[in-house]
Amino acid sequence: MILTDGEKILVAIGALVIILAIIANAIKDYKRMTREANKKVEQKLKDEEYIRELKKIIDKKNKELEKIVKSKKNDV
Repeated sequence: MILTDGEKILVAIGALVIILAIIANAIKDYKRMTREANKKVEQKLKDEEYIRELKKIIDKKNKELEKIVKSKKNDV
């Protein structure tokens, strides 16, 4: 089957459109995955900060309880 020049141009344009669509889709997926990864990193940082704050609170409460226990031991 022999293609005319016009048909060859149409085939080339079709192939170009398909290749550009694949590249555009890959770029879109890359951006989406990057956004998701950044969200995970941000969430991890927030969780770590929350854990540090909880640890501070727990340590403070523990010291207060130790003081209470010591004072009760001294009273007895």
